Amino acid sequence: MNMLKVCGRIAAIAALVFTAVSCNTTNDSNPKLDLIPINSVTVDGYTISLESVKELETGSNDLFWKIEQDGEIMTPQSVSINPIMDMGDMMHSTPYNQPEKAKEDDRYFKNMAVFIMPGGMMGSWSISFEITLQNDEVISGEMPIEVASSWRLTSVRDDNDNIYFITWHAPKTPVVGGNDLTFMVHTRESMMNFPAVEDLEMEIYPYMDMGGGSGHSTDFTNPKASGDGLYEGSINYSMSGTWTTSVNLIAENDTLPEVVFEYSVRAE
Repeated sequence: MNMLKVCGRIAAIAALVFTAVSCNTTNDSNPKLDLIPINSVTVDGYTISLESVKELETGSNDLFWKIEQDGEIMTPQSVSINPIMDMGDMMHSTPYNQPEKAKEDDRYFKNMAVFIMPGGMMGSWSISFEITLQNDEVISGEMPIEVASSWRLTSVRDDNDNIYFITWHAPKTPVVGGNDLTFMVHTRESMMNFPAVEDLEMEIYPYMDMGGGSGHSTDFTNPKASGDGLYEGSINYSMSGTWTTSVNLIAENDTLPEVVFEYSVRAE
């Protein structure tokens, strides 16, 4: 009988521990993001940090902004930015949106930027920022950044010399089997304005070259416009290895020259 009572108490304690652990896991309002530091600057005693899930590269990037004072994270009213490429004799911006409080972690502000060229010999990137704190104090500055080249961005021009920047947005890492496929398309109205393009048709063709003049495609659906410059479709890769996906944009019944993305598909 005593043994039964002991077992009962152990079971009860185990149930309480399980409940406590479950509650702590469920109620964690600030889950850790897997971010790497990009750069940070200090202005008037405030440290402004830029982080991301990966090193910045051409194509789409999620940017996470954090503001600290004496090691404590501050929640500002707003964060405003402007990415600029300084090429010496000229300057230009890139497609981007303004930061908003990150849904993944409310300690950060988050925005997306599509860098249309790498830094290096051609010029250097920086992001100017203006931050309004809760006490209405405004801090501003500039953050230099490094942007590497990647396969995820290409561009094409129509007969009127209008340029379209095409970004491979997803999947970030293509794998064998079904993949949701998303492209982003922007154009250039001026050197500082790169709006999204929402009224195009898009045709794609995935292909694996097997060598010796042989190769094959795989199941796919052509991406359709879904708003904000996004075009969504799918690809079901039949095997791992090096693939290409050609893209044709159709603007006002004019089919633009073909562009090609080349990339690796991993086995799951």
